[in-house]
Amino acid sequence: MSSAHDETNPEKTSHFAIAFQVTSLSKKYKLTALNDAQDKLGSQTFSATSLQAKSDATESSSKFNATNKNTLSRSSVSLNSVQKEKINAAFLNWAAERAEIGHMAVSDWYFDHGAAGNGDWYANTPDGRVQTQDNGNPGAEAFKIHSIGGCVFYKSKDGSTGKQDLYQGSFADNYAVAMDFDQPVSKYMLGDNGIVYELKTGNGENVSTNTGFGQTSGEGTEEYQPDQDFEISSDSAAQSELKKLINQYK
Repeated sequence: MSSAHDETNPEKTSHFAIAFQVTSLSKKYKLTALNDAQDKLGSQTFSATSLQAKSDATESSSKFNATNKNTLSRSSVSLNSVQKEKINAAFLNWAAERAEIGHMAVSDWYFDHGAAGNGDWYANTPDGRVQTQDNGNPGAEAFKIHSIGGCVFYKSKDGSTGKQDLYQGSFADNYAVAMDFDQPVSKYMLGDNGIVYELKTGNGENVSTNTGFGQTSGEGTEEYQPDQDFEISSDSAAQSELKKLINQYK
C-alpha cells in the first residue's frame, strides 16, 4: 500500500525524475536547434553550389558564344563570278587612292601562272588554304575559303603611282618589267570570308605572279607548294573596305 501510494503521490516525485525530464527537454531543444542550424547551413551550401553552377554555366555559354561568333564572322559568303568581279574592281579603285597617297603603284595582277598541271591553285593562310583558281581538282568544295580577287602594291621603276597595268610584256617577263624589287611589295588577297590576307615581300627579293601560291596534285602531277605564306593583313582600313563590299551581297 505504501509503495502504491508513493508512486501516485505527486509529492513523492523524485528529484531525479524531474531532472531527467528537464535534461530530456534540454537535449530535445538543443537537437532541434542543431538540426535547424544544419538545415540552414545545408541550404546556404546548396545556394552557394547553385550559384557556382549557374556561374560556371554562364561562363561556359559565354565562351561558346564567343567562339561561335568568331567562327560565324569568318564564314564564307557564296558569290558568283560577276559579284566577285564587282567587289574586286571596287576594292582596286579604293586601293588606287591609297597607293597615290603612299606614292606607290597598284595592280590587280596579283596572281597568275604559266603552263602547269590540272590541279587547283591555292595560298596558305592562318585560316587554312584559300582557293585562287578552280580547276576541279579537288574543286571548290574542298576549300572553306575562296579568293574573290586581289591586288599588289609596289614601287614602279619609272615612278608611276596609283592604278597601273602591270602586265606590260610577256608572261615570262612578269613583274620584272616595271616593279622595283628593292622596294617593299605587298600582295593583298581578298577571301570570301571577308578577310584580307597579305603577303609582304620584295625588299631585294624577286617577286612574280605565282609568288605565294601553290597547286594541288591532279592527274598525276606533283603538288607545287607555295614558297611563302599569307598572313591576315594588319591594314584595318582594307579589312573594313572588304567587309563593306561583301555585305552588299549578304
